Amino acid sequence: MAYLIFTEIGQATLGMRRVYTLILIFSFFNSSGQTDLKGYYMFPINPGQQNYLAGTMGELRSSHFHAGIDVKTGGQIGLPVYAAADGYVWRVRVATGGYGNAIYLRHPNGTTTVYAHLDKFEPKLAQHILENQYKEESFTVQLFPDKALFPVKKGDIIAYSGNTGSSSGPHLHFEIRDANQNILDPLLYGFDEIVDTQSPLLKRIGFVTLDKEARVNKTFGRYDFEVIKTATIFTTRTPISLSGKIGVEVYAYDRQDGVWSKNGISEITMKIDGDTVFSQLKSNLSFSKQRNILTHMDYAAYKEKGLKYNKLFVDDGNTHDIYMTPSSGFDFNDSTHFIQIYLKDSYGNISTFETKVNNHKIVYPPNPKIRDFEVFRNFLHFKADHTGNPNLIQLYLGQAFVELTPYRTDKHNAYYIWDLREGLPDSVNFCGEVMSTGIFAEIPSNTETAFYNHASDLLFNKRSLFDTLYLRFEKSFDTTRQLEIFSFLHPDVPLKSSVEITLKPEESYPDTAAAVYSVYKNRLNYMGGEWNDGSITFKTRDLVSYTISLDTIPPVISPTIINKDNVYFKINDEKSGIKSYKATINGEFVLMNYESKKKLIWSEKLHKNIPFVGEFVLEVEDNTGNKSTYKKTF
Repeated sequence: MAYLIFTEIGQATLGMRRVYTLILIFSFFNSSGQTDLKGYYMFPINPGQQNYLAGTMGELRSSHFHAGIDVKTGGQIGLPVYAAADGYVWRVRVATGGYGNAIYLRHPNGTTTVYAHLDKFEPKLAQHILENQYKEESFTVQLFPDKALFPVKKGDIIAYSGNTGSSSGPHLHFEIRDANQNILDPLLYGFDEIVDTQSPLLKRIGFVTLDKEARVNKTFGRYDFEVIKTATIFTTRTPISLSGKIGVEVYAYDRQDGVWSKNGISEITMKIDGDTVFSQLKSNLSFSKQRNILTHMDYAAYKEKGLKYNKLFVDDGNTHDIYMTPSSGFDFNDSTHFIQIYLKDSYGNISTFETKVNNHKIVYPPNPKIRDFEVFRNFLHFKADHTGNPNLIQLYLGQAFVELTPYRTDKHNAYYIWDLREGLPDSVNFCGEVMSTGIFAEIPSNTETAFYNHASDLLFNKRSLFDTLYLRFEKSFDTTRQLEIFSFLHPDVPLKSSVEITLKPEESYPDTAAAVYSVYKNRLNYMGGEWNDGSITFKTRDLVSYTISLDTIPPVISPTIINKDNVYFKINDEKSGIKSYKATINGEFVLMNYESKKKLIWSEKLHKNIPFVGEFVLEVEDNTGNKSTYKKTF
C-alpha cells in the first residue's frame, strides 16, 4: 500500500505511465520469489521486540550505497543472531575489513540473507571455519560449504552479533538478496520490530548551473539554501531566481521512532510545473553499480562540507539503474516555475517540498567562493578585483589570447566564465598580473588516455573517469618535512576506477624502503608502488597530493597476555602499516585472530586443551618490508 500512496502522489499527472510503474514494482517482487511481503522472514536479532536502526537501504555512504539495514545492539556484542528463514549456509567469510565475520544463507525461494560484523559463529560452523583456517594457514578465509553440511531452520541461532571488519560500532548488518545477488530493501518485508511513523527531514536544497548561460540568483556555480517547514510543507527561506539549465539537489535524511540516526530515503520524486521530471527508487541495488554513488551525490559538496547531497538529475557518467524518471537537468526561463519534491521512506511516510522560483523582483546574489579561479564542470570560473569599471580579462591559449567581459560585477569584484571545451588557457592576465591556470590537458572519459610531463605520467583506462577531466598538476617541495610533493589538484573529482600514476622524483631514494604516500595536511597515508629506473608507479582512485617517503622503522610488537593457553599482542606500525603476521609453535602454524581497529591479535588453538610447549615465534612485517620478531619458550 505504501507504493500505491507514493505512486499516486508522485505520478498522478502521467496517465498510463502510473499504471506501468505499479506493474513494474509488483513484478519485481514476484521475480525475486517472494509474493507475500510479510511473514516469510523473521527479524534476525531481538525478534518480537522493537529494534532500532543505524542504517537503511540505499543510504548515501562515502563510497557506496548502503546495502540492507544496520540494526543497533545497544553497544553490546554477543546477542544471538537468528536465521531469518529456512535454508542452508551457502558462504562464510572471515576478514579484517569489510563485513568482517559474515554468514550467507540460501533459502528455498531463491533469495540469500546476509549477516555481517559477527563476533562468533554457531559452534559447529565455528569449528568448520577453524579447521579450514588451519588448513589454509590464514586468518582470512572464504568458504562455500556443501549445502548438506549446515542446514538451518527459521529461528535457529547461527551466530552472535559483534563489531568485526570495518564496523564503527557494535551492530548487526542484515541484507536480503535476490537470486542474482542484487540487494533488496529488507524494510519492504514488513518487519514489525521497526517502528517508523517519522517522515523524512529535508535540511537544505541546492541548485547547480549546468550550462554557460545558467544562473542561480544571477550567479554561475553551485549554491545551496536553507529550508523551513511551514505546517506540513518544506519551502525555501529566501527568494530564488533560476535561469538556463539547472540541476537540483537535496540534503535530506530519514529517522525511525525512538532513534536519532540519519538514515537513507528510499524514494524521491520531483515535479516542475506539475510534470514529473525526475524520480528514483532504491529498493533493488546492484553491487556492480555501487561506485556510481560518487556521481549520484554531489561529491565536491561532500568533500567541502561533509554533507551528502542527493542529485535530482542524472549526471554524466552515472550508469545506475535506480532512476525511474531520469533527467539531465531542467531548463528554466524567466517565467515563474513551481517546484515540488516528494521524499518517501520504506514505511510509506512522505515529506513534501514546494517553492516558486522567479516570482520575486528582488533576489540576493550569492558571493562565489572562489579565491582566483575554479574549474567548475566544463568551465573556468574566476573573479578579479576592480575599482570602478572592470577591465577586460585576457586568457592566453599558447600564443593566442581571448578577451572576456564579466558576466556579473559587484562592489569589489568582476566575475568571468570560459568554456574549456573551446580551448585550454594556460594563464590568465588579471589586468597586468599573469597567473598560471595549471591546466595541462583535457582527459576524456571512456577512452584510454596517457599523459606525460617532466614530473609524472598518468595512464587512464576506459573506466577511470565518469566525465571529462581538465587535468591540473603542480610540483613543489616541502622544506619543513623535506618532501617532494606531486599535487594533482582534483580532491573533489571522483574516479570510477583506478588511474596508474608514475612519479619521477628529482631526489634519490633507496628502492626497498621508499614508497608513495598520499599527503593530507600533516598525515601521510601509505600507497605503495613499484620502482623502475628511478621512477615509482602506483594505482589510485584519488587525484590528490602524493610524496615519496622512507619507512625504516619495524613494526612494534607489544605482548599483553602470555601463557601456555593464550597469547595476546598489540601490533602496530605507525607509517606504512601492517602487511602480514605469522605465528608458529615449534615451526607449526598457530592461528592468530586479528582485530585491526584495536590493533590486537590473539591465539586460537585447533586443539584447545593442548598447551603451548616449545618455542613460540611471532613475525610481523610492515608494507615496506621491515620485520619484527617476538620469541618465547614455554
